[in-house]
Amino acid sequence: MAEPTIHNLEIDGGPDPSVQQFIDNTLAALVNELSRSPAEANISITLKRRASPIACIVNPTTGALEASPRIDTYRKYSWPGKTAYEAWKFTVILRILAILDQVIRTGQLISKRDIYYIDPEFFRMQYIVDGIVDDLAYTIGVNRTALNVEAAAKGLVTGDFRLIRGSHILIDAHPCPQAVFHRLARISYHTRALAGEGIMVTVSCVSDLAYAGKGYPDFMTRTFLRAMSDSASKQSRRPPRFYALTDGDPHGMAIMSTYKYGSAANLHQNARLSIPRLQWLGLRVSDIIAVPEVLGDTALLSLTMRDRKKIMAMLRNSPVWASDGPEPEWRAELQRMLVLNLKAEIEILYGCQGGLEGWINRRMFRQE
Repeated sequence: MAEPTIHNLEIDGGPDPSVQQFIDNTLAALVNELSRSPAEANISITLKRRASPIACIVNPTTGALEASPRIDTYRKYSWPGKTAYEAWKFTVILRILAILDQVIRTGQLISKRDIYYIDPEFFRMQYIVDGIVDDLAYTIGVNRTALNVEAAAKGLVTGDFRLIRGSHILIDAHPCPQAVFHRLARISYHTRALAGEGIMVTVSCVSDLAYAGKGYPDFMTRTFLRAMSDSASKQSRRPPRFYALTDGDPHGMAIMSTYKYGSAANLHQNARLSIPRLQWLGLRVSDIIAVPEVLGDTALLSLTMRDRKKIMAMLRNSPVWASDGPEPEWRAELQRMLVLNLKAEIEILYGCQGGLEGWINRRMFRQE
């Protein structure tokens, strides 16, 4: 058997001097303003504003969701501010900066949820913390991991691969029994820690990989999958094929879009994290309608009001789902759901001939 080809898995997110420099400069500027007279002081923090989904485009070169060409806009938060809300928002940003400064200096990792629960009464809502952390990363021009902010562990990966540091194998799934899954969190832990030491991490892969995600993908999940794609291209080998199987509802399709094109929250990172070759296996509502005698009339579910609002927002706001966008089949499926008021979940495929595995095999054979 031929020696496995080494796939270079380059993980960004190690120490970035621009992060500490931004924090130090911001805090020093605030101290300087506090030393001035009240009439002269300009106590404020300025953050770059992320583009709204409406102001995004699908870059034809990278195949990623990116901000449309525009002049950057900024939002200034002042103390004591014009309103009580502005004053509170200023103190929240300052508090989060102080927390990030501490974890970066001590080499710790923290999640957005951890930050919120340091003082939930003060931060009020989780999405407040989420937005500020993303705004800080966007303003500095880095990803969240450069702030030492990690997503909660989620996702499983199985297949024939090795995670290697130098000459040491950290995770060996070669050969890998089909029943063995490795938490992507464990992979993320190794790659994140090694990147922090400035060490190249490699993955060797000689067969198929299967990744089971949970909800929207985090940075490490997207980095891992994109690295598997890039490593083949760098070595002039046949690029791997990526297939997505999600629930046949607006949320499943939005998750698939995040894998392929990226998210509106990370427009400055999407070009390095998207998977342009991702293909859609399903699940489509039409897949279930086509075989009612097998799955029965109860296989399909009615859309909730939340589902319908989600579909309308996707069709209205994102260039991925636009009438002249890159995914006319995706758009048509959303419209079909809306008109029929139906959705489908993956679990119903267990009732098909051969179960879920049989359905996947037949669908992949059709897409070859």
